[in-house]
Amino acid sequence: MNYLNCKSYAKINSCLHVIKKRADGYHDIESIFHTINFFDTVTFKKNNFNKIRFECNSNLINNRTNLVTQAFERMSLSYDDVTGVDVFLDKVIPIGSGLGGGSSNAAVTLKALNELFNLKLSNATLKKIAREIGSDIPFFIDGGSSFVQGRGDIIHKIPYKERYFIIVISDIHISTKKIYEKLSQDAFLPKKSYSELIYSEHNSFEGIVMSEYPQLMETKYWLSTFGSVRMSGTGSTLYIEYDDYDSALEANKEIGKKYNSIVVSSLKSYESFYE
Repeated sequence: MNYLNCKSYAKINSCLHVIKKRADGYHDIESIFHTINFFDTVTFKKNNFNKIRFECNSNLINNRTNLVTQAFERMSLSYDDVTGVDVFLDKVIPIGSGLGGGSSNAAVTLKALNELFNLKLSNATLKKIAREIGSDIPFFIDGGSSFVQGRGDIIHKIPYKERYFIIVISDIHISTKKIYEKLSQDAFLPKKSYSELIYSEHNSFEGIVMSEYPQLMETKYWLSTFGSVRMSGTGSTLYIEYDDYDSALEANKEIGKKYNSIVVSSLKSYESFYE
């Protein structure tokens, strides 16, 4: 195998509770993640240069320090069979949108290198490597629906029920690092069980983001006539969940007249990530 064309799916947080700041500088969270059928496309092709040659259609991504490059470098250091690869990232998931695009790209890179170079690594091994690169990356190795703890790296698969969302995509790019730095202890919440968290729609970052970006508050207020509006991750994506696809499509006829919005569904797994 010399070439792979891969889908790199986004995620949505049903809720996001920050529990505490850790000694290592990260934060412990509790959240529920759902993979959604909104994706970047990443193509991989072996080369003879014993290095990664990375290109992207977005000038917002640094060609040397991005998570795809970091994932390649981590794999090439650990496994001699991983030699050179050309990568092109067709970026569709907005940067700084709270949809986990960068983490997804890194996870797909680990999975693709595993296939391209026939490493035969288990998903459990890929998750261990993913933890060393970034907090949310392990989730994207399997995808689906999960109860997530720790710094985003403790993952418990949960029963899957297909969900439908209208997601409203903003042109605001929010730095996760900067939003975490603004979080005070007043926003920390006590730990909850999965059975308690499943009913939560709370996001510990929403107050900060809405005060920093009042236009998102205006958007949320307008959207609230269509249902309960939530924010994914550290923003800037707002979304409304629906029980059925037709209801979401109908509501989006109006929402789409005012905002950049699309209807997406959740995905059961990440098994068919390449074509």
